[in-house]
Amino acid sequence: MFGDNSVKLPFLKREPATLRERLLKAIEQGLKADKVLFVSLGEGFYIHVMPPVYDFLQERERFEREAAEARQAVLGETPLGRYSLINFRQVRDGRLPYSGDYQEWAGRHAVKLTGELGLIFLVREAEVRRVIEQECERLGLACEPQGEWDMQVSDTKHIIYTGDLVYEAIGRAKNLSDLVREYLVYRVA
Repeated sequence: MFGDNSVKLPFLKREPATLRERLLKAIEQGLKADKVLFVSLGEGFYIHVMPPVYDFLQERERFEREAAEARQAVLGETPLGRYSLINFRQVRDGRLPYSGDYQEWAGRHAVKLTGELGLIFLVREAEVRRVIEQECERLGLACEPQGEWDMQVSDTKHIIYTGDLVYEAIGRAKNLSDLVREYLVYRVA
């Protein structure tokens, strides 16, 4: 039917859509890099990836310089606003129900996450709150800031503890919006 005159379509490579896919792509880039990378993971999550050729304890100044340069390349002159830094080791070594989930989602890279490759997450409060607000609105709910990071579902006593959801999103490599939606459906709606 196509014969010799067929047209071959170029392979279309789709961009990573989930936190897991973006995180795995960042890990793979980090394994090939020779300096600190800073990558946006979406939904207020960013990550500093320290490649295996890097000795963080011996080269702290190098890390600080390269991390600042990498952040500026991604964010430009945009102020960070309120943010939190979370070392992946804190999640991995914590005694949380999802602390070991990285072994499944990281696959062949899991062993590298136990020391060979360093991951430090930068989580921006304004972007995370925006994700929570959007998920509340999708379910016909309203929410408002509660304290420095948390959100309260309006007209209820339900508080969305942002830190808990952020740690779970990192540990499970799951989109924050999915976790917020699950929380709202099972606990509020």
